[in-house]
Amino acid sequence: MASYNAMSEDQFLCSICLGVFTNPATIPCGHTFCKPCLEDDWNSSGDYAVCSVCNTRFTPTPTIQVNIVLRDLVESFKGASRRGGAAVDRPAVAPGEVSCDACLGYGMTKAVKTCLVCMSSYCLEHEMVHNARFSRHQLVRPLANLKKRMCLNHERLLERYCRTDKTMLCGVCDTHQAPDHQVVSMQVEFLAQKAQLTEAQAEVKEKLKATWKEAEQFNSSFHHCKDVAKSQIRFVNGFRRDLVSQVGWICDRYNIEACRRVDEMKSTASRRRRVLEDDITALTSRGAELERLIGSSDSFAFLNILPSLPSAIPDGVRGQCSINIPPDLLGNLLNTLMKDMAKLPKMAYLSTNGYALPEIAVVKEFTVEVTPDPSTAHPSLLFKQASREIRVDRRKMGQTFPLSAQRFTQVLCVLAPKGFSSHRAYWEVEVEDWTSTASGVWCVGVATKSSMTSRGVDLTPEKGFWVLVHHGGKLWPSTNTTPVAVGTQRRMAHVGVFFDGLERRLSFYNVNLGLHLYTYHHVPTNERLFPVFSPNFFSPGDNPANHVMIVRPLTATNHQRG
Repeated sequence: MASYNAMSEDQFLCSICLGVFTNPATIPCGHTFCKPCLEDDWNSSGDYAVCSVCNTRFTPTPTIQVNIVLRDLVESFKGASRRGGAAVDRPAVAPGEVSCDACLGYGMTKAVKTCLVCMSSYCLEHEMVHNARFSRHQLVRPLANLKKRMCLNHERLLERYCRTDKTMLCGVCDTHQAPDHQVVSMQVEFLAQKAQLTEAQAEVKEKLKATWKEAEQFNSSFHHCKDVAKSQIRFVNGFRRDLVSQVGWICDRYNIEACRRVDEMKSTASRRRRVLEDDITALTSRGAELERLIGSSDSFAFLNILPSLPSAIPDGVRGQCSINIPPDLLGNLLNTLMKDMAKLPKMAYLSTNGYALPEIAVVKEFTVEVTPDPSTAHPSLLFKQASREIRVDRRKMGQTFPLSAQRFTQVLCVLAPKGFSSHRAYWEVEVEDWTSTASGVWCVGVATKSSMTSRGVDLTPEKGFWVLVHHGGKLWPSTNTTPVAVGTQRRMAHVGVFFDGLERRLSFYNVNLGLHLYTYHHVPTNERLFPVFSPNFFSPGDNPANHVMIVRPLTATNHQRG
């Protein structure tokens, strides 16, 4: 086999592009050219074909076929030249870059352009030679794997795209014609698809950001629930130790008391036994004496002894001797256990997706229907039954009305018809404040029936009110001088109220934010408590400065009634 080192690059150069053969084709005169170069040269020559070396004319134009032997020889020479060209002082091609197809004897040199007509890549030196001969050829950035970019049917560059079939076409493909197919240039489709991918990338970034946020919330909720659970486990373990200790103390106390009473019984029984034995002895002796006297036949002796007999006879009736087991200790033990068990905390609620639910989401399970009862309303209040709104009639503001046990006359309040005592109930109230600064005075909460006859305008538990009062843009409990919510939403407030009759407490929530506001503890049980609404709380004797406000008693949706 001939050595490739004896060959030179000049033996494999195309006379048209001056580069190494790409798919070499030999024409009838014996000269060889690159097939793409020969096709381009003959397509521009007119009706006949001419050899660029010997100017031989061919009529008709011969069929161009690739010289397979020469093509394999050129490919083998390229490989040998690249393996043996390490000693040549040429810059090596970095990974990912395209090498010059014309630099055979000098190793792999970086290409700067690729000719879409010649289907070859050229370094800077060979690009200048190529451009001097073929100024109209289309040069683009260096492209690798040109064979994959060729049409298999026409051996031309794929430069068009069919959006209908989603396939790439060359300039000769004619099977994708309009109107059935939408064909555009590959660059147009490239830019369009790139724009779509850019939008998709932005959407992915937003979703990724939201997912990261959700993951952070999930982790935060998970750690919170874990900490709560650990805290409650510690509490239960401590409670168990304390309960066992307390039960042991009560049992020891019971055993000691029972043993003490048994010892007292034994002592009493011993004393009682001795007394009974003495009585038995005395009665036996007297019985024998009486029997002897009764059997005597000597009247003188009988009457002489009779005065000496004891006249007292021991009482043979004695009370029962029993053990008094103290049942009060057992009752105290049971009551103590029940009270301590009631102190166990409830486990934190955990939703199906792992988030710890806010407290308001739990209490909404006890939602009830709440409406105002006009028969209990202050005469200055007006009602819209369809929307369950409560308004203020400013024409009656400031007027005085006689006291009545059936309705409010001192404050602009109204009760709901249904009251609560021992069960749980949740409802919501939406207040629309039409003042310019949202500084109106209004309140929501619960009140007793007796509050309707209380004199004055003091909304305190002593007067039968457990409410949150709004004034100055803040919410205030009637028993505290510190606001529980600052900066309520201008002209609108949405408050949730939860009454727990079992725990005897009343809680308020900011429905919009899902936050707990305030809780009244130890609410008394001597009277039923009714939801109360006051859209404009003021003293009738004063000149009211507040504008009209609307209170809408609402019922939370999508929750089961408690």
